[in-house]
Amino acid sequence: MAFTRLRSRTARRGRVRTDLGYGVFLSYSGDRDRRWLPHLQRVIERQSRPWYKPPRIRVFLDDSGVSIGPELWGKIEAGLARSDWLVVLASPESKASAWVRREIEWWLEHKTVESILLVVTAGQLVWDERRGDWDPELSTALPAPLSGRFEQQPVWKSVDLRHVDGDGDLLPVVDGVAFGIASVVRGLSEDELRSEGLRDTRRNLRTAKIVAAVLGLLFLIASTVSVIAMVSRAEATRQRDRAVAQQLITQSAQLGTQDPFGARVKALAAWRIDPSPETRLAVLNASVDPPAGLLSHKWPVQSVAFSPDGRTIASGGGDGVVRIWGTASQRKTGESLIGHRLTVTAVAFGPDGKTLASASFDGTVRVWDVAGRTQIGAPFNLRAGIIHSVAFSPDGRTLVTAGDAPESLQVWDVATHSRMGTLGGYPKSTYQVAFSPDGRTIAATGGGEVQLWDAGSRTPKGKAFAADSSWGGSVAFSPDGRTIASASGDAVQLWDPGSRTPKGERLSSGSAHVESLAFSPDGAALAAGYGDGSVQLWDVLRRRPLGEPFIGHSTQVWAVAFSPDGSALASASDDTTVRLWDIRTQRQAGPPIGIGDKYGTALSPNGRTLAVVGTDDSVRFWNVATRRQTGAPLVDAAVVLRASVAFSTDNATLAVASNELRLWDVAARRPIGQVSLGTDNVMSLAFSPDGKTLAGAGAGSAHLWDLTAPRLAGAALDVSATAVAFSPDGRTLATNTERDTVVLWDAATRRRIGETPAGHTSQIASVVFSPDGRALATASRDSTVRLWDAATRRQIGAPLVGHRSGVTSAVFSPDGSTLATGSMDHTIRLWDVATGRQVGAPLTGHEGKVVGVAFDPGGRTLTSWSEDDTARLWNVEATVDPVRSLCRWARGAFTPDRWREEVPAGPATRPLCPES
Repeated sequence: MAFTRLRSRTARRGRVRTDLGYGVFLSYSGDRDRRWLPHLQRVIERQSRPWYKPPRIRVFLDDSGVSIGPELWGKIEAGLARSDWLVVLASPESKASAWVRREIEWWLEHKTVESILLVVTAGQLVWDERRGDWDPELSTALPAPLSGRFEQQPVWKSVDLRHVDGDGDLLPVVDGVAFGIASVVRGLSEDELRSEGLRDTRRNLRTAKIVAAVLGLLFLIASTVSVIAMVSRAEATRQRDRAVAQQLITQSAQLGTQDPFGARVKALAAWRIDPSPETRLAVLNASVDPPAGLLSHKWPVQSVAFSPDGRTIASGGGDGVVRIWGTASQRKTGESLIGHRLTVTAVAFGPDGKTLASASFDGTVRVWDVAGRTQIGAPFNLRAGIIHSVAFSPDGRTLVTAGDAPESLQVWDVATHSRMGTLGGYPKSTYQVAFSPDGRTIAATGGGEVQLWDAGSRTPKGKAFAADSSWGGSVAFSPDGRTIASASGDAVQLWDPGSRTPKGERLSSGSAHVESLAFSPDGAALAAGYGDGSVQLWDVLRRRPLGEPFIGHSTQVWAVAFSPDGSALASASDDTTVRLWDIRTQRQAGPPIGIGDKYGTALSPNGRTLAVVGTDDSVRFWNVATRRQTGAPLVDAAVVLRASVAFSTDNATLAVASNELRLWDVAARRPIGQVSLGTDNVMSLAFSPDGKTLAGAGAGSAHLWDLTAPRLAGAALDVSATAVAFSPDGRTLATNTERDTVVLWDAATRRRIGETPAGHTSQIASVVFSPDGRALATASRDSTVRLWDAATRRQIGAPLVGHRSGVTSAVFSPDGSTLATGSMDHTIRLWDVATGRQVGAPLTGHEGKVVGVAFDPGGRTLTSWSEDDTARLWNVEATVDPVRSLCRWARGAFTPDRWREEVPAGPATRPLCPES
């Protein structure tokens, strides 16, 4: 082929190429060629070229498409001069083009015809061998300057045409043309060129892979460094937040009664920063701690009152100022009420909460518009010395005052500020005055006596009934008006206002003077403030203290007041503070249930029924909610009942151990089966979760009974035990041993599957599985409780220590987070299972050994029974969700401002409570 001959000639001459010039000059004409030549240019320049090097062949292409002119020709002439080869795109358009003719003429004048390549894009070229030149008639694509120039048939190439873009135009196959041109220019065969391209491509790929690997490695290193930096920053942040959370926990515990509200905020913030078992315990302790707030004054405080809606608190100080506080926020709201010149001795909200009356040492009573913080009218000037007490009538129309002089017992019309008269017939100074709930009776106390008046006629109702002291005193009506409480000296006496006779024995603290009294809204409890700064709640029905005294004030408590919903108690003291106490955390829910002398007690799984085996060989049932006995007792003259009793998991069956094992249908109150035990001292009974098996232990033995068998067939276990418990899945039975360990049994095969090591130093009285079956708790006469891993039988953490005497019973809460234990020391204690630490103060109230405890299904109420012949219910709702409990108590007071005030800088601000 002509291309081959030309290639060989070019190879002999050597490759002609300069980095500064062009390897190829493309000469063409016509719009058709203009469309595809830029692509040809790119393909030629890209031929066999490493991606990181310049082209081996540079191509000059003028695509301006303008007419010939001096400036354009200068550019073309420069391109021709710097080019090694002239490639003429031969076509009828090129033949007719003056532009192409001029480029060829310049080339022939300055260079050789042998460096011209012809590429036929349209028309044809025909070489006439006879003439040794082009056939002028048949060569329709030949530019005229090329006629007669070639000594022999020159090199030319015709392009293959194909349709492009479906528009009907035919365009060349560019790759073939490019290879042909490149092979001639470079002096290589097309095969060599393709081989070189393949080598370069492989080299390029290798280079690209190496570069990619290097870049990948660099990216990996950079990413790793970045990740390490991020992880380091995150870890540093976690460590900082953990340190701040620990600081907040410590501060929360230290604040105690100094700033209860702040203590709760700090505990909750610690949980939000680092939700861990330790911070949850801090929240838990804060939520069950009775101190709930502190309203600080600069002067002694002698008076306090809640508004009827419970949202605000009014307190009167020794500076003569009445302050209004938000109950939830525990901050002063609005302007203080200023008008008195001396100590404010009493404050009282009107029934509608819109007005407030205040009394003072200055001998005046003032009525205030609470919303506007303004005084309504002129003060009531009694001209009777110090005023100690003021009280609104239930309808808010009348105001009664009491003070140092007998004439201070005055009745005023609130609307007109006019005096309606005095309460006559009582020649002594009075300390406190109160209206009965129906507004018909007024009571006042003074000189240790209580005097009643008819509110309508303002005449005395009989003679005063005396207390035991000649000084001061406090008086309060119960919400139902059937009881009056009076205080004088160190005692509180309850009276029947109709007969004016005492109701039971006095409620005596044994030492400090009683300075103030208030009934709870439900009348079940009475709060008493004492001269030593303590506050005691009393059970009105049983005439006994409700829990331990609230300790926080350092001197006299002059006033106490319950919130309208009964959840909080406010106390005002000479120590310049008003303290708020969370009544729910006292935790005894209502009065105790008198269940009488007994052998055994069990709470039904649904938490509704208490079954008690009495000493009269009967079983009685109490409704826990109503605290009343329900239905007829279970009595069987043929058996002698003993200590053990247990409900089935469906609440339908009761098992009672006697000289025989007797099963009862609880609803029908009839026996449904019995079996001889071979012993009359079964100490513990337990149903399997499916109710098909019953386990019992006592008198040094343990048995399993198949309740589905026709004759209640039993099987003895080779162990001396007094306590039994099934795992939640019913597959495992736990029994104590005489070695003070616990043996685990396969309930199906009756075979031993493990035993805990010795740990207790005295008899194990109770064994219980956690709700998930992973842990086991043992309560012992050695005053400790231990937790064990049920799978490995290893002890979990240190023993739970706190009881001062033997522990008789233990039970997990339904969610497994809390363990409750009862003890011979008369107390119940709650334990946080995750940390093994005690939650709050012990639950006190029982006067004998606590022999049993049980949670209701929701875990919000704990029932305990004792040798004092009572069962008591305890509100332990805070242990279920302490965060929710605190947030509900705060009523929106845990604001971002509180976070900023209580939390050190560093951790991001977080909502203390969920928005919902």
